[in-house]
Amino acid sequence: MESFRIGEIEEILINAFPAVEREIYDGWILNFSGGYTYRANCINPFYSSSYGLEEKIRHCEDQYRELFMPVVYKMTSAVSGDLDDLLEKKGYPVVKYVDVLYRSLEDWNGDLWTDLGQDYEIITMSRMDEEWLDGVNQLIDIPFSSLEKVQKKIFGRICLPMVCVKIRCRGRVIGTGLGVMERHYIGLYAIHVHKDYRQKGLAMKICGNIMTRGKSMGADKAHLQVRQGNTGAFALYEKLGMKKIYTQWFRMKSWPESRKIFD
Repeated sequence: MESFRIGEIEEILINAFPAVEREIYDGWILNFSGGYTYRANCINPFYSSSYGLEEKIRHCEDQYRELFMPVVYKMTSAVSGDLDDLLEKKGYPVVKYVDVLYRSLEDWNGDLWTDLGQDYEIITMSRMDEEWLDGVNQLIDIPFSSLEKVQKKIFGRICLPMVCVKIRCRGRVIGTGLGVMERHYIGLYAIHVHKDYRQKGLAMKICGNIMTRGKSMGADKAHLQVRQGNTGAFALYEKLGMKKIYTQWFRMKSWPESRKIFD
């Protein structure tokens, strides 16, 4: 895939998951969100630089260390290899690999599953509500109330058209999904199903509803991110016709006083 297309999707991903605070520094986007997820607390070395790399790395280390945060860089093949090599030499190991998947929606008809049965109620909305937000918190088991507040703040900052899906069973939310629309793409996020309800087709139903609604809103492409090693998710997304188009990798340097990132 051409690097400029990677850049387009990376811009969409940044817009769809806005950090609590951001700084633009000589073409790099610095994200700060109190430790909730790598992507909301990382540096995106997006555009060309006029400052030297050594100077920029020192500045970023100062910014994050002052906040007791590790320094995390999100890298792709569209980023200069000089930076990746220099980070390796400076003690920034790769801590996470994430694949970005894609499919065209031109031939999407959504007919990939059977009926879920009367025990399940699926609700598709144009905005998230408190039940959806609380459901996500519970499904991913956020360990601290402070991070729950950060998570809600990030979701509350999304200003693009969206699709929110929740599945209830016996009065409680046991599955969630979020679609965010930009530039004829529908991005899939927050796909979670309670561990006691997996292998029942619920995640397929959630993703299908998002893509179907996204297509009706004008999307002709869909994308999502999945961490390497998540074999169950890959199997699901392959059934949905999603194919890997590129990989992100996260390089991180931390200090003894650095808080951990919850992801």
